[in-house]
Amino acid sequence: MDPHVVFDCQEIVPNRFALTIAAAARARALNCGAQPRRDLPHASVSDLALHEIADGAFTRDELAPFLPGLAATTLLPAPDPTTTELCGDGAASAAAAPVSSPQETVH
Repeated sequence: MDPHVVFDCQEIVPNRFALTIAAAARARALNCGAQPRRDLPHASVSDLALHEIADGAFTRDELAPFLPGLAATTLLPAPDPTTTELCGDGAASAAAAPVSSPQETVH
């Protein structure tokens, strides 16, 4: 990952934490089949996501949930705890742990 790209991204999304969330959301979308907005064939999805943000490939409305001051007006919906889908196509998340029954503690 090129640190200069991160510096360029911070001009678009000034908060580093918000930038991390925005890049992670875009990387997940790319993993799930979203069309890339830049042609970087040998870049990983995380690098591609950062390059797209740095190059200004997104409108202000698309970045609104990640920009300070605008996030309060456009809240993201809460995640549905009953689903374990990763990409919305029925594929179960590999990170989802099976639900275990509570165990009784013996003293």
